[in-house]
Amino acid sequence: MPFNLDELDLKLLFHLQENARISAKDISRKIHLSPNSVSSRIKRLEQRGYIKQYVTVLNNTMLNRELMAFTGVRLIHNSSSNLESFMEFVKYVPEVTNCYHVNGMFDFLLHIVATDMKGYRNCLVNTFAKFENVSELRTFFVLNEIGGGQAIDLTHLCNRFSRNQRRMK
Repeated sequence: MPFNLDELDLKLLFHLQENARISAKDISRKIHLSPNSVSSRIKRLEQRGYIKQYVTVLNNTMLNRELMAFTGVRLIHNSSSNLESFMEFVKYVPEVTNCYHVNGMFDFLLHIVATDMKGYRNCLVNTFAKFENVSELRTFFVLNEIGGGQAIDLTHLCNRFSRNQRRMK
């Protein structure tokens, strides 16, 4: 069962999502648990796969990556080998920050960050258009990013605990 978390685990995950660099000592003060227990729980959550990795979210604009887009990709043939081939190919395209294998109108949805329209066009024309199994590319440009959106809402798991159903803090 994937949800073998207790209330303290959820609080710990909440605080790590807010700030992955928070110390075990600081978390321990917030959730009323010893720093050693916090460290042990973090290690257990990492080993069980609840914590996949720690990342730093960078400011695209400050790094001259001002154009953000979502591009839907449809393949000509959806064979297993073609899908695998595209998934492997896209790993080496530096402008692609995320790739999602989706159903519906497209086979893949790419989150692309480029320097500008010229950089995006280069990526499209010199990279994706040359991949022989691509039949369609359709792009939605981001006009404005609202919020960070990195954190996963954990409140749905709090309903299992009677004392603290509203807040993770």
